[in-house]
Amino acid sequence: MACPIARSLEKVGEWWSILILRDAALGKTRFDEFQKSLGIGSNTLTRRLNWLVAQGLLERRGCGDRPSRHEYVLTASGWEFQPVLQAFLAWGRKHAPAREEAPRDSTAAPAR
Repeated sequence: MACPIARSLEKVGEWWSILILRDAALGKTRFDEFQKSLGIGSNTLTRRLNWLVAQGLLERRGCGDRPSRHEYVLTASGWEFQPVLQAFLAWGRKHAPAREEAPRDSTAAPAR
């Protein structure tokens, strides 16, 4: 595609990938750390990590022999994606705030 936005979205893939990149920037490197943080299924996480490695946003490094373990670290390209994450964060805080609890009816009996 001629559009740089479309090409960028193609590299990142989907929203799981963006959240993985966020977690990597926050210091998570291991499969189990990403899985616990995101609540993502192992098959989906495996596909997303492999995709991000193939796109040059993450690097897969060995970090143990028995059993074979790996860590995933941001590449220079992955670090350069961080301003995009910051823009998402600012936009989301302004235009997609977290839902607050629905106001309670003061005449209703308290929940037990």
